[in-house]
Amino acid sequence: MPEIQVVSTGSAEEFAAPGPYNAPAAYWFWHRLPTPEEIVAQVRDMRDAGYQSFQIQTRMSFPLEEYLSDEYLKLCRLAADEAAGHGMVVGIYDEYNWLSGHAGGRVVEGHDHLRERHLFHVAVPGTAGRVTARIDGIRPQDVAYLLDAGMNWVFEGGSPRWDDWTLVAAVVRDGADVHEVSAAATITEATEAGCALAADLTGETLGDDAEFVFFVSARCASSRMINYLDPAAAERFTEVGYAPYAQAFGEHLGTTVQYAFFDQPHACFFTWEQNPGVIAATLMYDADFYAELESEVGRRWPAMLASLAGDIGDATAALRAEFFERYAGRAIDSFFGTLRRWCDDHGVLLTGHEVLAHVSSWDPTGTIIADDPRTNFGLDYFGVDAWRQITAVDARNEYPQLPATFGDSVARAHGRSGCIVEQYFGRVVPGSHFAAGWWELTLAQLRSQTLRHFAFGARQILMHAYWLTDGHEGEEMFTNPRFDFAPGVNFEPWFGYHRAYAEETARVSVFLDGMEPLNEVAVLYPLRTAWFGGPEHEFGEHTAFWTEHLARDGVGYHLVDERDLRAAVIADGGLRLPHGRAYRVLVLPGVEVLRDDRTLEVLEAFVASGGCVFSTGVTPRATQAAGHEEVIAERVAQLRESPSWIAWEEQPDWASAVRPRVFAAIPSGPRIDDESGVEGQLWTRRGHGPGGLRAMAFNDAEHARPVVVRPGTLHSRVRRWDPSTGIVEDWHGADESFSITLGPGEVLLAEIEPTGETAPERRFLVDGWTVEIEGAEVVVDPARGWECQGFETFSGIGTYRTSVTLDETDRSWELVLPVVHGSAAVSVNGRKLRELPWAPGRVLIPETTLRRGENLIEIQVASSAANAYYRGTGQQGDGLAPSGLGAVPVLVPAVTPSATHRKD
Repeated sequence: MPEIQVVSTGSAEEFAAPGPYNAPAAYWFWHRLPTPEEIVAQVRDMRDAGYQSFQIQTRMSFPLEEYLSDEYLKLCRLAADEAAGHGMVVGIYDEYNWLSGHAGGRVVEGHDHLRERHLFHVAVPGTAGRVTARIDGIRPQDVAYLLDAGMNWVFEGGSPRWDDWTLVAAVVRDGADVHEVSAAATITEATEAGCALAADLTGETLGDDAEFVFFVSARCASSRMINYLDPAAAERFTEVGYAPYAQAFGEHLGTTVQYAFFDQPHACFFTWEQNPGVIAATLMYDADFYAELESEVGRRWPAMLASLAGDIGDATAALRAEFFERYAGRAIDSFFGTLRRWCDDHGVLLTGHEVLAHVSSWDPTGTIIADDPRTNFGLDYFGVDAWRQITAVDARNEYPQLPATFGDSVARAHGRSGCIVEQYFGRVVPGSHFAAGWWELTLAQLRSQTLRHFAFGARQILMHAYWLTDGHEGEEMFTNPRFDFAPGVNFEPWFGYHRAYAEETARVSVFLDGMEPLNEVAVLYPLRTAWFGGPEHEFGEHTAFWTEHLARDGVGYHLVDERDLRAAVIADGGLRLPHGRAYRVLVLPGVEVLRDDRTLEVLEAFVASGGCVFSTGVTPRATQAAGHEEVIAERVAQLRESPSWIAWEEQPDWASAVRPRVFAAIPSGPRIDDESGVEGQLWTRRGHGPGGLRAMAFNDAEHARPVVVRPGTLHSRVRRWDPSTGIVEDWHGADESFSITLGPGEVLLAEIEPTGETAPERRFLVDGWTVEIEGAEVVVDPARGWECQGFETFSGIGTYRTSVTLDETDRSWELVLPVVHGSAAVSVNGRKLRELPWAPGRVLIPETTLRRGENLIEIQVASSAANAYYRGTGQQGDGLAPSGLGAVPVLVPAVTPSATHRKD
């Protein structure tokens, strides 16, 4: 069986003729059984449109009883035959509709013990004597969004019905004491809708704030979903859901049919009337797993259970994180491990995506389909990816978002790269339903979104979807194909132009395959903080702050797993992670809980070696090993005193406070700078290619945009790769920078071969500043006005000073002042160079003004009079007037750019 090649070499030959893992793929929605003639015609149509691979996906309009029928499998085989004739690849979409694991209900049919089970809890005041409680009002958060069609798909009879109610445990929380009283508790009533409970606490001496917590499990007797904690459920899924495809595809398996794709497997996210919301959905339940866990944690078991229902003090983080670590590991290994073993046995690769809480967002707590996705596979995206061979994610709608970067990050943690991005569209118009989709989609919007994903780390777009039929008149969601996550791209009037999009974007993907990332910044994915704090914790907004801004500034970053951080080797200010990834900057976004002392030791060693740490929000003060301990916070506080650790309690202004420090900390390298001021966004991706550098830039705007490419050397050779034609241009010489004007929506692919010495780098003058005001000279942060630094009521002239050391003085430099609150005058080495009456601006520093060694820069800033004249009055109203410098000045080598290049 031939080896399946997913990653291209990035060569000019493959650029001219991209293969099936760089070209777009499609879900092929079957809303009914197609005719053989339709299969022949639509496979040819997909190939003509530039698709080189597809997956057959049955939808809610497809009769459930016909899924995996002999006729269905026969037609799947015909589709594979046709695909082989066109040189296409087929993936096994492994489920009816989605929610991989149930095989359209066949897994649990006749095997009720495999149906999903859940853990509920209810807390009541703990008083001596008899206590009672109920669990009812149970609602499936996620399925309810899918209306009646979804309820009838997931639940036999259209609604959840419960049975096999079992008391798991009962505990008392009384101050710092947590102990088990299960023997005193019982289920007094059990119905299809809930249960009633009681306990006799006679003889217990309890404090006024004591609570009694019942934990009960139940099976959803009507659900077609499986118990993902039970390995037997996954085994049966492969028997009744995977094996029929293997038999039908025959010799195509491992050749034309190259992978199996799982889609968002999860048990239902149930909530209930008595849920206090600490964990906002039911946990999956398997008696064997909970019994094993109870046995292993021993005396801590009552407290561990109690930590799932509320705060039990300093041990909460430790117990809750330990539970989720074990819970996620069991679910991930039981389900994905079983699928991987089947794929290995049958010569195909495993791919697909789990529930992602950051779809259509930069925030990993966005929780699009459920209030608390911890209860799925524990949000352990790195753990899930350990079983995959091709990483996949999904993304919604046409705006920038995190999934592609997260997908590329988890892939690189396992020695791979890139990811498939399933791109779908949901309606967000008030009063509409998301399933109505976005028929307004244009090919230009689809292209722009694809190029964004590629800039963020994607390799392939999986379009949701190519349709068998466009349905009928009527407003039914899901069961009418017309409103089942539109658009069906082949029913868009612009589909005839799709091949141009497919070929161009496939070539961009090939080009990017030919480079390795610069690895400038590592952003820790704070998994244990997520386990402890859930979607309400601040780490989500801080992760969004960092990831979006880094992406917009074109910084090469990845999210990293704490397991890899703990395995890091520290040397010369570098953080070397497994699989050769090395970073000099580490970001902690609202990280509160770590694994144990080993992670702290890595942070300490990294800072001691000169590595740079940035943090926003809360910093580590607990571990899974010890919970919240003062000694942990003290160790981190000591680290924060190092100049190598820069901490902000809140989210600072990115442009003035953070960007300069990030660029000052990352290694020098090739850059593409947008100095145009044109509205819109320039997305860039840079990396090491064979023999040099590669860079992508996408002008995500409706206007032309001049950009400056700085290869990082005094001289270089440059050639452009044209994705619209597949032609690689001849090399031409360039100096240390060259300018290119990108048209609206234009993408630049440039290969750069350095041929000269390293060029001098811009310098962000972050540190070493003082300001003199009324004869007093104090140390100051140039990113914040002086009114924030002790001069609240001063209005007048302040003189900023810093010294810059230059080894050579054979060139001129420019001093860039990005933000100045007032008018300014700049002097260097006592020579007045320029006044800036309406700053900001740029000031040329001639080489004759500079000297080898230290050079004194002075900036006089004249503020407004507001803070002096409004002092002591009630008239200022909107706070102090910004005064002085408002952003870090930048020293930039003055160069004469090469000739401007423009592709007509």
